[in-house]
Amino acid sequence: MTTVDVLLYDGVDELDFAAPLEILASCRRLVNGKWSDRHAFTVQTIAESRTPVKTAHGLSIIPEKTLEQACEADIVIVPGGPGAQRDPLPLKLIEFLQQSKDTADIIASVCTGAFILGKVGLADHHQITTHHARCADLQRLYPKARVLTGQRVVTDGRDGHLMSTGGITCGVDLALALIQRYEGRDTAAYAAKRLEWPGASIQAMPQAVV
Repeated sequence: MTTVDVLLYDGVDELDFAAPLEILASCRRLVNGKWSDRHAFTVQTIAESRTPVKTAHGLSIIPEKTLEQACEADIVIVPGGPGAQRDPLPLKLIEFLQQSKDTADIIASVCTGAFILGKVGLADHHQITTHHARCADLQRLYPKARVLTGQRVVTDGRDGHLMSTGGITCGVDLALALIQRYEGRDTAAYAAKRLEWPGASIQAMPQAVV
C-alpha cells in the first residue's frame, strides 16, 4: 500500500491539505469497475510536534505523528498557506524534507507550499509552480528554479519525484494525478467521477507538465 505523509504547520491553508488528504485516504483499489474494500493509500498527518496546529482560518488539528516519528513515506505532501512564508524554517522541518528527498518517491507541494520547497533548496534547477498570484514572487526569491505559470500540476525531477500545483483547488488535481500514477487511469477516472470533479473523467483533467 502506498504511504503518504501530509505536512501540517501553524498557518497552513485548510483546503491545501484537506483536499488531497481526503481524496487519497478514501481511494480504494478498483475491482470490476467499482471501489473494493481495499484502501490504495495510507495517509497520515505529520508536524514538528503533536501539539495542536492552528490553521490559517482557525481550525485546531492534532497531527498524528511528529517528524521524528514519521515513517519513510512514498509520498510527502507540503501544503501552502500563510505559514509557508515563515523565515527561517524550523531546522527539524528542513532536515525532514532533505531526508525525504532521498527516501520518498515523490515530494509534492500544493499552492504556496512551493515556497517551502524553495527555501529547502528542493526547487533548484527544477520546474515548479504555485498560485498564479505568487509565481513572480517565487521566481524572484528562488531564481535557480524555473517557475511555470498557468499550470495546475507540474511534474519534474528524477523519475518525476518533484510535483507542484497551482492554487488551492489544484490539490484535487494533484491527488487525482497521484492516483493515476500509482493505481492507474481507470481508478483515477472513477475517483474524479465520484468527486464530481469537472468532466468527471480523467480525460477532462489538466495534464501534468513534465
